[in-house]
Amino acid sequence: MVRILRNLRLYLRKQGLRLKNQGQSECSRSRRGWIHMDERRRVLDYLWKKGIVATPDEVDEIMRNGGINFLIEGMNRREEVKRFEIIKSREYFEGTTGKSESFRRLFQDRFVKIKKILQSRVSVSSPVDIEFAKMHEGETTVVAMVRDVRTSRYGYVLELEDLTGSVIAYADQAIGETLLPDDIIGVRGNFKNGKLYVKEVTYPGVDNAQKKEKIIESESAIAFISDTHVGSRMFLQEHFMRFLEWLKNSESGRKVRYIIINGDLVDGIGIYPGQEKDLEMDDIYEQYSKLADLLNLLNNEINIFLIPGNHDLVRIAEPQPVLPREIRSMFNDNVRFLSNPSYISIEGMKILLYHGMSLNDLMDLIRGMKYDNVLKMMEELLKRRHLAPFYGRNVPIAPTPEDFMVIEEVPDIFVTGHIHVHRTGIYHGVLLLNASTWQKQTDYQRMHNFVPDPCKVTIKFLNKPGFSVLDFK
Repeated sequence: MVRILRNLRLYLRKQGLRLKNQGQSECSRSRRGWIHMDERRRVLDYLWKKGIVATPDEVDEIMRNGGINFLIEGMNRREEVKRFEIIKSREYFEGTTGKSESFRRLFQDRFVKIKKILQSRVSVSSPVDIEFAKMHEGETTVVAMVRDVRTSRYGYVLELEDLTGSVIAYADQAIGETLLPDDIIGVRGNFKNGKLYVKEVTYPGVDNAQKKEKIIESESAIAFISDTHVGSRMFLQEHFMRFLEWLKNSESGRKVRYIIINGDLVDGIGIYPGQEKDLEMDDIYEQYSKLADLLNLLNNEINIFLIPGNHDLVRIAEPQPVLPREIRSMFNDNVRFLSNPSYISIEGMKILLYHGMSLNDLMDLIRGMKYDNVLKMMEELLKRRHLAPFYGRNVPIAPTPEDFMVIEEVPDIFVTGHIHVHRTGIYHGVLLLNASTWQKQTDYQRMHNFVPDPCKVTIKFLNKPGFSVLDFK
């Protein structure tokens, strides 16, 4: 078993604290006292219950530093640090020129990452390069990006490319109608006369055999909300206060150790035509100050995670960095700022956070997709293992050196927001959530015949399957 002092000393040193190491102290000289012996027994019992074996010298060192109270405090701090981990988030993203070479590097990085995922699938385990396949006719498998999809009299004509070259491919309707430009797929087929005749297509997707819904042995809970839009006249502050009161005063609410707000934290300035008439506050810093005042009402023991959205004070192009320092300084230390997207682990539950602007692209590109189909849209993103898979549509893409939008690891929970509807579901063991807004219908939404679904809080009890939903309307 690990020795407690080695681990505890290392941890406390990182916290700016130190264990005393003074040889024989008054505590050790009074070892024969009954009070001291009772304290020592409590230390040994505590360590034994934790499954830890300590030498007499290590117990002496604990006693010199305060005994059982010191030990419990140190262990609690150590366990608290391990409760969550920020796996993937960026304070800023490396700037680029925006020239074609920058986008070429971005797409190459995307291709390499998704090809690696595809190669873990049995059907695509040994792909060859397109240029090699063109010189060796017969059946083979390639990994390719779809450059273009066109209908023809006999099905679909595809233009496929990889890092070595491109090829014209032919697919029947059942295969071709599912493909979209910029998809990266595994393709099995016959090469003949420099053309590829497609038999089967494989998406990177989620491996069914590996993914099951995760349950964590913990009494903690996570509350998910999104699109608070503080600063809007339509911000439902009274209902939001009910949520905060529930967190403080109810038995279930006190189990919530984590809150995630999934973007569009404030309403912003100049986001859509005529927005000024919808604003209660026309100063974006005042909007963030109001949000900070609300969140600062909560117990500091609740860890709050915020990502930006398209209404927030960051660039519109994705991926979006964390909010600026002058905004972050308004909030208490228990508020943690993440990029959009970001990937975190809470007590072992891995969560992918993405605000969701690319959902609009999916509605434009896939027949029949509407706001009500948001879970299906989320499935399409997981299927493609990319959060903004289509270039040149509604979502501006920043040409960063690496593609931060690739879903390299399948999460336990995938969360979006943005479209102001509330939906929960499950896809191959991944819990899906489009989190609810706290803004009632605006004139702009009414003009587009959109009815939001506000004031719903989604709770994930880590030791139970699925989600629980509370309605604060």
